[in-house]
Amino acid sequence: MNEAHDGWKRCIRTRQVGQRILPVAHRAGVRHLAMEALHPNFAKKCNSNRRVPDEETGYLSQPEMKEFIQTALDLGWTLIPYEANSLQWLSNKYNIVFQNPNDPQEPFDQHQKFQADLMSMEFSNWREEQQALNLIAALQSLPTGTPMLVWCGNGHNAKMVIEDWKPTGYQFQRHSVINPFVIDQTRTVNFDSGETRVETELAVQFVDQLTKHGGTAGFITEEAPSIFGDDEIADALLRSTQNELE
Repeated sequence: MNEAHDGWKRCIRTRQVGQRILPVAHRAGVRHLAMEALHPNFAKKCNSNRRVPDEETGYLSQPEMKEFIQTALDLGWTLIPYEANSLQWLSNKYNIVFQNPNDPQEPFDQHQKFQADLMSMEFSNWREEQQALNLIAALQSLPTGTPMLVWCGNGHNAKMVIEDWKPTGYQFQRHSVINPFVIDQTRTVNFDSGETRVETELAVQFVDQLTKHGGTAGFITEEAPSIFGDDEIADALLRSTQNELE
């Protein structure tokens, strides 16, 4: 399942919906939450103390993200980080030996220095593949058949190649025997307020039905009305009237 963000702006609704589904997933047997936004030290603190630390910045400091994570911890879940290590890619590509990879300043300095490389499609596809492999490794460390909820940003959970981009969802299927059930929340999000999007227009068209469900509702892709067309990227789609980035 994904959330929508652009830089430090985010669509709060996507995280609030995520929080609402946690008890439902719990009743279905889920006890592990893998999150793209996590880093290992943060996850370790949460899993040990059962509380979200206050000192974080960025996505992990935003109130609704903290509430989302705290809800999972209150349910007794275990957090699993799966973000790729960009320093590993830089090290392999340029034969760099980092002096102190545990120093939070060093990754920042290297990201600034190699920013153009880290914006390339080469790095992006490497990152997507590493994240998929990290998820597979996490599952393999658990008893066979253990369910896991994976939380990512934007289109990383897409199940097919999009032009030259090979998202984590696609890579996960390629490297495993698992066909994940993917939920997409981002179709109606206003990533560009000056751009009219067909998906946003469809949300407006169905505003009465959406309002009856609190502003957000969805459907299984294979049961989608023909007006929404075919979709091979996700298994379920959510539409909403709450689509602003804040």
